[in-house]
Amino acid sequence: VLKKLGCISENGVVLTKGRATCEIDTADELVTTELLFAGGFQSLNKHQCVALASVLIQSDETKEVVKLKEELSRPLLMLQDTAKQIAELSIACKVEGIQVEDYTAKFKPNLMDVVYAWSKGSTFAEICQMTEVYEGSIIRHIRRLDEFLTQLRSASKKLGDEELAQKFQEAQESVRRGIIFSNSLYL
Repeated sequence: VLKKLGCISENGVVLTKGRATCEIDTADELVTTELLFAGGFQSLNKHQCVALASVLIQSDETKEVVKLKEELSRPLLMLQDTAKQIAELSIACKVEGIQVEDYTAKFKPNLMDVVYAWSKGSTFAEICQMTEVYEGSIIRHIRRLDEFLTQLRSASKKLGDEELAQKFQEAQESVRRGIIFSNSLYL
């Protein structure tokens, strides 16, 4: 799979794409790297980047049906198409235990609109009203997202894309605020 995706050469030497893949460990490395290489984040603004990145991170299960705005549904479709391609490639390479539906279903937009609103400046109380997910789960998800954005910035630098790295820096700054990043809730 790594050879077919261009992460390693035929001789097993790690290529630039593979080095970028190594920077990611908070989310699905292959889908993330494919999105980076395909320009999936370049056409998005910093708030959309944050929202799309949040889908790559596993979140708590919810039965809530999320209705996304057009500005979020297009990037989500791109991510789902990328995940489907990787699942199909994995099956073609005889990786056991991969089912296309199961693989693509793990990318849930449960908190995509919540994270988007937080990035755009909504208060914590406002985003909590947008979902049935517990407050602590929202905090944990956004903190993991912050870590993931650092990894995306690092991967972008490995690819030599300083402009994209700067976008991820700005995206990270848009979520790193308020009660979510307080040192203690008991101050």
